[in-house]
Amino acid sequence: MDDKLIIEINEKTPIVDLVSEFVSLQKRGKNFMGLCPFHQEKTPSFSVSPEKNIAKCMSCGEGGTPINFYRKIKNISFDEAAQELAERAGITIKKTKVKKDPYAQYYELMNEVASFYQFNLKNSEKGQEALKYLYNRQMTDELILHFKMGYAPSYGDTLYQVLKDKNYAVSDMIKLGVVKQADDGSYYDLFSDRVIFPITNPKGDVVGLSGRTLNPKDQVKYINSPETVIFKKGLLLYHFYEALSEIRMSKQVILYEGFFDVISSYAAGVKNGIATMGTALTKDQAKLIKSVTQSIIIAYDGDQAGLKAADQGIPVLEKEGLKVEVLSIPEKMDPDEFINAYGPEKYEMLFGEYTQDSYAFRYQYYKRDKNLQDANDMKEFKKQVVQMIQSSDSSIQSFYIQKLSKELNIPVEELKVKPKLTTIVEPRIPKQEKPKILNRNERAERLVIFAMLKSKEICEYASKKLKPNDFADHITAAIRIRIENYYEDHLDLDINDFLDTLTKDQRDYVENILFKDMFWVDKIDVLEKNEIDKYIDLIKDASLWRRYTYLKDKIANLEDYNAALVEERDKIKRLLMNKK
Repeated sequence: MDDKLIIEINEKTPIVDLVSEFVSLQKRGKNFMGLCPFHQEKTPSFSVSPEKNIAKCMSCGEGGTPINFYRKIKNISFDEAAQELAERAGITIKKTKVKKDPYAQYYELMNEVASFYQFNLKNSEKGQEALKYLYNRQMTDELILHFKMGYAPSYGDTLYQVLKDKNYAVSDMIKLGVVKQADDGSYYDLFSDRVIFPITNPKGDVVGLSGRTLNPKDQVKYINSPETVIFKKGLLLYHFYEALSEIRMSKQVILYEGFFDVISSYAAGVKNGIATMGTALTKDQAKLIKSVTQSIIIAYDGDQAGLKAADQGIPVLEKEGLKVEVLSIPEKMDPDEFINAYGPEKYEMLFGEYTQDSYAFRYQYYKRDKNLQDANDMKEFKKQVVQMIQSSDSSIQSFYIQKLSKELNIPVEELKVKPKLTTIVEPRIPKQEKPKILNRNERAERLVIFAMLKSKEICEYASKKLKPNDFADHITAAIRIRIENYYEDHLDLDINDFLDTLTKDQRDYVENILFKDMFWVDKIDVLEKNEIDKYIDLIKDASLWRRYTYLKDKIANLEDYNAALVEERDKIKRLLMNKK
């Protein structure tokens, strides 16, 4: 697209008006401020400048010119964003520059179908019965509206007649699978007496439908639209478009198996959920997820089928470079059942206690229901674990070989993972990376962590002296909290057992950074309390300096005088000066 045209589109699109469609803004001096739509935050850091006609988050850096902001918030290409904003600004783009979507007429028809079913749910006698069914399943009017649920009437050709009256081509109705032709030449609707769930593509267009029966005796619970030119289940994910803003803010996606799991989780406050549609996870779906986030939690049903599907889905996701964790639902329930049985609060708590990295989940899954005194079970378990770690890095291989050796009482040498032979490659000498030189504050945090790992007494002592936010390094701070939590239920810390409580990132950090530190490698004795005090003081002083610097910068950039912040800054300054 021509540079001059891009400049004109940006200039004629007021950034404040555009951003305010997605963010609640408040005037702050010359600019406007709001909560960033690209990450979770409690204090507004998303700044919008009418003078510069630009928006930017002071925290995560996302934003940009009107076109760039619109492209990111809508998850569309630069050209698509420019074209849409040009139309809004009344700027004409030459037709040769605009690519017309060949399926536009199909999207229009499918959106019409979804709208008809939505209307029918609230405005027909049989629709009221479907509405009662949804209310009984804890659905609210707000949820029904957000998920655009509808009802397909039981009369055979109602939808066909409505679409025909609106001059839609019968050939398109049949091509999109919403209408069928009987042997006698008459036409009838695919969906009859079912609750309807519209399925959208990544741009928000309705491309397919799923209908759930209201009859408990009906053996076929769900009927989906057939595969069409615009509806291919292996390329789509339910609620993906609608959850985009939540996924961006949380930088994570929760993957479910069913529609009601997504809906109930949304009602429980977990709004970044999406679902597959009765098929195994595909490479294309994994790529779609990766286009918006690097992190995923699989929250499939807790029964055998759900666990198996999670096990099969993990390699597909990890091949695309995604960080995968698994939520194991207790009592073999699915998320919808668990929420209805125990409530939203207990459900949200599951994401801490019952979430594991993919290796820990699969290890326990392979071990489940096996008798490790039985030779056949032992052989199968060993084979599955060795296959699981075949392509993982050496630290993960080493950890699980040690674990397997202990479980099966087999020498480590017999469990060595043989590398897969694929293509012959020239040997490459790896680059020797220089170890990072820590400053004294970073060193202090690390030494306190080592001492806490080795002694419950030191852990409790340090915990009383340090606040949760005293550590500068976020991952070390998180590991410190995990150590404190571990000692609440244990007298001593078993390293292998403790590692199982960590997330993948935390575990990688412990195994690849902390455990390669000479202090740990050389097994230096636990520090005494008087030595620990020296490092604790360093950590606390560094924390005070960070807070002082933050307040100093914040006060310097304030439009109005803030007495409370100034008082806190001066108090910290006096404390720091007295320490010199």
